[in-house]
Amino acid sequence: MLDPAALLEKHRGRAVFLDSNLLVLFLIGSVNRDRIANFKRTQNFTVEDFEVLNYMVNWFGGRLVATPHVLSQVSDLTTLHGSEGEEVRDFFRTTVQMIDERYDAAVKLVDHPAFSRFGLGDSSVAAVCERDILVVTADVRLQLALATAGLDAINFNHVRRSGWPVRH
Repeated sequence: MLDPAALLEKHRGRAVFLDSNLLVLFLIGSVNRDRIANFKRTQNFTVEDFEVLNYMVNWFGGRLVATPHVLSQVSDLTTLHGSEGEEVRDFFRTTVQMIDERYDAAVKLVDHPAFSRFGLGDSSVAAVCERDILVVTADVRLQLALATAGLDAINFNHVRRSGWPVRH
């Protein structure tokens, strides 16, 4: 298993899959960094975490991969009210239009080995990871399961503690 920096380098120039929590952080932080600390779904992250994540997205040329299952979760988890809610929805719309969406039917995913342990959304993540796509997740259980299966997955907490990126 490669360390996070080595995995990031290995997959540089390709697309990256952010789990639902990180994609929520990316959306909320992109619209209003000050909202990160007091939004229910991002309060465990900091503005600095968002900056690392944003740098990571740029590291991959803005190329993101997602599944309809994860995008549905993200849409539900980014509900805000008023003009801020409209801004998040607009940014979500723009982001989705640029995402490489990978689809596996739910009937296939419920037979995936990850389903019984993680559910439908994370089974879709595991299925994408099997296609040599780097997954970045804040879920240690999912990251360990993917890595144990020999797949390329990074725990975002390791990235943010590692000091990556080292900027010259």
